Amino acid sequence: MPEEGKYLYCVIKEKSPRKFNILGQDEKEVYTINEGDLAIVASDTEKEEFSFIKEYLTCHQRVIEEVMQEGYDVLPVRFGTVAKSEEDIREKILKAKRKELLETFPIAEGRVELGLRAIWKNMPGIFQEIVKQNLEIQEAKRIAQKNPFQMRIAGVGELVQKALDAKRENEAHKILSPLKKLAVKFKERELLRSPEPLKDSMILSSAFLVPKKNEKEFDKKVEELIREYDQRIKFIYIGPIPPFNFVELHLKV
Repeated sequence: MPEEGKYLYCVIKEKSPRKFNILGQDEKEVYTINEGDLAIVASDTEKEEFSFIKEYLTCHQRVIEEVMQEGYDVLPVRFGTVAKSEEDIREKILKAKRKELLETFPIAEGRVELGLRAIWKNMPGIFQEIVKQNLEIQEAKRIAQKNPFQMRIAGVGELVQKALDAKRENEAHKILSPLKKLAVKFKERELLRSPEPLKDSMILSSAFLVPKKNEKEFDKKVEELIREYDQRIKFIYIGPIPPFNFVELHLKV
């Protein structure tokens, strides 16, 4: 029988072959393929390609997270990477790309990714604030009420949207400033926006690469923000997780 293919999850520093008490894609055993002090975490597969469905994506991330929880610094491999054999992995990745991998490790070593989302709780209240604080919008509303042509109404909508974006940017800056000081890298993720103004409530979606020594202080700052904005903003705090937003190995095998 031909050797099964290998689904790749991440690269770690490990000299000895290991089997993890984790089930990977298609519920196959997860183990290491080693070369010197480097190893790739993999599982057997008969598939050559993996489609972007939730089950496969979730499994990919979960395996990497569980390996990290075993105490390893991890370099995540791009989702869906499949190698033909252990020999290919040793020769074409762990030997051929050794220098590149070792140079990439400092990004992940001693660091974790922490994620934060912030969402306004009361959008009608936010719109009331915007109108109250903006004389131009108040005037435009008065004109629109007297002359309710579509252009006038659209003009008010544009002013409100512009003011809402400015408020979103201002509040995001206040939230992020103390957190950025504790991170070595920061990434703004795309906001989930709604075409309906009253549902367009997301303020920020950010990823932070944080030294493990700063993690407790980061937690404390987030707890302070949750208390400070209790009536106004809902926070979703994620982590610690592997540095998915800061490292992704594109390995061609």
